[in-house]
Amino acid sequence: MELKGKFFIKGKIEVKTGLHVGGSRETLDIGGVDNPVIRTGTKGDKIYIPGSSLKGKIRSLLEKKKGTVDGNPCACGTCEICKIFGPYKPDNIKEPEPVRIIVRDSCIEGDNVKTEIKYENTIDRVTGKASNPRPTERVPEGESFKFETIFNVYTERDIVLIKKFVEGMKLLEDDYLGGSGSRGYGQVEFKDMVLKYRPKEYYEGEDNAEKLKKDITDVSNLKELIKDKNKVEEIFSQ
Repeated sequence: MELKGKFFIKGKIEVKTGLHVGGSRETLDIGGVDNPVIRTGTKGDKIYIPGSSLKGKIRSLLEKKKGTVDGNPCACGTCEICKIFGPYKPDNIKEPEPVRIIVRDSCIEGDNVKTEIKYENTIDRVTGKASNPRPTERVPEGESFKFETIFNVYTERDIVLIKKFVEGMKLLEDDYLGGSGSRGYGQVEFKDMVLKYRPKEYYEGEDNAEKLKKDITDVSNLKELIKDKNKVEEIFSQ
């Protein structure tokens, strides 16, 4: 299949309730946090959301909506989800298509962001007393992460696949990201997005071939834009 161009969605992921995407502890400190958030290994240890976590969560929500048989990711190789994210066990596919989506790691905005510690407890059902306190580190409400995903476009019908991914973004806003979502963690919202399309001519040296559409305030606005045939043609026209 011939690559026709790349479609970009950039913006912010705003934290609406405390977010915990787990990292690992290199040392065990007395009085330390049991469940730290994940950080980069660079100087300053910046908090981030791994692209794999975001991609996996959106895929999982789309597969739940579609309906899964055995709990594993879809392996058919022909459905919209497999075309976007790639099939589970791709070696079993006779004529595999290239994966469409790239999801970047999302680094938190700002430096020296202060996290919060949330204590979880087990409650004795008879006495009502709390026991086994577990301190969990969270990114607090109001912080935001830089978000970027790139969609490789091979056919004109790939706009259908982009619509499906945006549907997954909307599902995520009404679900949760990271751990402990059933206890209130991880509500997020996509905001302040910019759409960009770079046809193959851009990579051949024609800088003015890039198409840009700004001021996509939220996912609902993004969904409406992609549904609008004229707007889509404006973005993808060369």
